[in-house]
Amino acid sequence: MPLSQFERAAPGEATMIERMARRAAAAVVTNYCAMKVAAPAVHAMRDQHAKSHGCVRAEFVVRDDLPPEFTTSLFRPGVRYPTLVRFSNGDGRPRSDRKLDGRGMSIKLRGVDTATFLRALAPDRTGAGEHDFVLGSFPVFFCKDVSDYSEFMEAVDAPHTSWPEWLSFIARWFVFIVRHPRQFFTFLRIGLESLATIRDPLAATYHSMSPYLFGEDKVVRYVVSPARRRHQPARWQSLLDLPRSDNFLRDALVSGLDPATHPSGDDVAFDFSIRVRHSATPGDAEDASRWWTAPRDQTVQLGRIEIPMQDFLAPDQLFDCEHMMFNPWNCLPQHRPLGSLNRMRLAVYLAALQVRHKLNRVAS
Repeated sequence: MPLSQFERAAPGEATMIERMARRAAAAVVTNYCAMKVAAPAVHAMRDQHAKSHGCVRAEFVVRDDLPPEFTTSLFRPGVRYPTLVRFSNGDGRPRSDRKLDGRGMSIKLRGVDTATFLRALAPDRTGAGEHDFVLGSFPVFFCKDVSDYSEFMEAVDAPHTSWPEWLSFIARWFVFIVRHPRQFFTFLRIGLESLATIRDPLAATYHSMSPYLFGEDKVVRYVVSPARRRHQPARWQSLLDLPRSDNFLRDALVSGLDPATHPSGDDVAFDFSIRVRHSATPGDAEDASRWWTAPRDQTVQLGRIEIPMQDFLAPDQLFDCEHMMFNPWNCLPQHRPLGSLNRMRLAVYLAALQVRHKLNRVAS
């Protein structure tokens, strides 16, 4: 993948990316086999963000008064896109919502009139006229780059069924924590804060975590936050209100979008914004764990995501939601992802998607 002016390739990056892509494909198979024992009708799931709370219909509306310096072929004043939004948990297996885990939001715009990176690279893997955004519930990623992430996954996936393997497993984690204490504690913080403060997917704020190009010369992160604080409890109330259901996030999503209990005009809306890095450097593009808190960094609202009241639990909608693809590289070149972690995601997402569709016998 050609690098932008803000990027620098990491030593041994191609080898690490290939290893992570194979690991992601293997994770899809391993998780599928493990779940198949308990539930024969189960289907293969994503290697990350496996548990979906629901895919909902929406509309993306760009601001009418969008400033010219933030206008691109995708973000044009007043343009509207039919949209699909998927809410999820971060783990590679569906688990209780009461477990430590990050939360996710994936956005698919439709009706985009320019071909995306992924459409040009792998036309059989994505539909025409689509543009995706993939976000999580924390402002930054816990690993800096593909090297950090490779070490982390070596520790996570180390076998530990016998005593010697357990000792090796503990040793790997010890080495990772000693070498990367900030990354490890950020990883824990993501799960703790998500569990402690997010009771409703419609009331959470989501971030791209990693950096993206915007136009020709801007480096940004995306931020999607509730436009109206409906059903948003105070932070201390969330800490006291311990959920009991294993699926309390889907329950909240169903309740929040129930047409029978909400009056007309009570639709949900999210503000879609960018956090613009002032005087961006290659370090800002390559370090996904770096916080952007400089006084001259700015947040600019580009538009809104409007979600009408709806029932999204019809069997055909659930099927489409499970087999749909969201990829950060399914984007226009002027909004391409930046950094080695994002370059890794291109290979990882495609490898996991290919295996998942083969196991499920779903056409591309």
